[in-house]
Amino acid sequence: MAKKKRTPRYSSPNAPTWEKRVQYISSELRELKLKEFSELSPDAAREMERIHKVKLGYKGACGLAALAPEVNGWGLIHCTIRDKRGRRARMTLATNDLTYHHAFTAAAGYENPERVELAVARYPFKRPGWPGPIGQGGSWPSGDPVPWRATYRNASPDVSNTRHLHGGQVSGSGATREICAAFVKGPSGAKFTMIDDAPVHEYSKVVFPESAIDFFLPAGVSVIPGWPSPSAPGPCPLSGCE
Repeated sequence: MAKKKRTPRYSSPNAPTWEKRVQYISSELRELKLKEFSELSPDAAREMERIHKVKLGYKGACGLAALAPEVNGWGLIHCTIRDKRGRRARMTLATNDLTYHHAFTAAAGYENPERVELAVARYPFKRPGWPGPIGQGGSWPSGDPVPWRATYRNASPDVSNTRHLHGGQVSGSGATREICAAFVKGPSGAKFTMIDDAPVHEYSKVVFPESAIDFFLPAGVSVIPGWPSPSAPGPCPLSGCE
């Protein structure tokens, strides 16, 4: 008599409709192997401050990672891929769906994270390397104009349907300029914030006074995943502005 197939102890949450229609995973993600995972959230930022004795804050930590400070935070997957030269290279995937990230990491555990299949479509943003100082496990390059890119085609921003806000950008040296930031989505709902002008080559702060929104950008960056908290941006309040 054949044995009844055992139900897996852990399983991924049901895939949403958009995930079943996901198109064209990036060719960079060949032979993806999960190695570690982490979280960038208000709680994680406080823990970083406690350990490293540095007052950075959640928004500052997001700024260093070139991520918009979403209310709940970000889940990060650190993996390796097979690059064009056939070598193993580091890659980081990001999601603002912390519910899925927590469910996945709880199922995967730290001892053998590859035993649970990763739904790549849940992580719409990718960036070469891992966070942290070079020589201490990190390999994120600095000054990359677009450090995060879409993991698959459905996540790419649709610039024909945008909302935007006007505000100011202050660089570390004190230079200021007026800016307009566009808030765009991909067909799967992946969010991007895009500054309309050339990137500032210093660490800077972006402020939208009317919406009580502010966030930080590393040097050379003008596109980041997510929409900054505390609220989703509305249309430009100025009449005749497109």
